[in-house]
Amino acid sequence: MPTMIDVYAAPIMVRHLLSLILVGLLAACSLSPPAGGSVALAPQVSLQLPTSAQLGEAIEVVQLVTASHGGDGFTFEGRLSVTPAGLILVTTDGMGRRAMTIRWGNGTLEVDKASWLPASLPPPANMLADIMLMYWPVEVLRTHVDGASVEADGTSRSLRRDGAVMVEISGDADPWNGCVTLHNRVWEYRIHVVSSRLPS
Repeated sequence: MPTMIDVYAAPIMVRHLLSLILVGLLAACSLSPPAGGSVALAPQVSLQLPTSAQLGEAIEVVQLVTASHGGDGFTFEGRLSVTPAGLILVTTDGMGRRAMTIRWGNGTLEVDKASWLPASLPPPANMLADIMLMYWPVEVLRTHVDGASVEADGTSRSLRRDGAVMVEISGDADPWNGCVTLHNRVWEYRIHVVSSRLPS
C-alpha cells in the first residue's frame, strides 16, 4: 500500500506541479478502488461510503484545500456539489486547469482525469472519504465506520480505537462557510478546507 511518505518522496522539479501531486496525495492511502463503497481510513478501520442523500441537505460550495505532511504543503481549488441524487467534486490545479472530476452516486464512484495527469494516480477514494468524515452527520458516520468509534464534542469529531485517536476533525460552527481541518494521526497528514457556500 502506498503511503503519504511515498507520495512525497519523489523530487519536485517544477513548482506548478505541486497541485497535481496533491490530487494523488489525498488518495494515496486507499488500498484499492472501493469495493462496494468501503474505503480504508487506517489499518483495520474503514468507512462504508454514505450516500449523498444522507448528508441531509443540498450543498454547492467552492473550496480551497491545503494538504500537508511533514514540512510539505500543497493546495488546490475545488467545487463540491451534493444533492440527494449524487455528489460531484471538480478539482483544478494551480493554473486553473481541470484536473479531476469525482462522481459518487448509486453506489458507484467514477473518476475522470485530465489527460496530462499521471496514469499511475490511484482512484481518489480516500479524498471522498475524508470529505464525508468532515461534513456528513455524526449519526450517519457511526453506522458507516467499521473498526473504530465516532465521537463528537461540539464542532469537533474523532475516530477512536481502544482509546487512541486515529482521526480528528475540528471546524467552524458552519463548516460550509468557514474552515474544517482533518488530521489523520495514523498516516500523519492534515487537510485544511476553507469553504464558501454558493447561493442555491
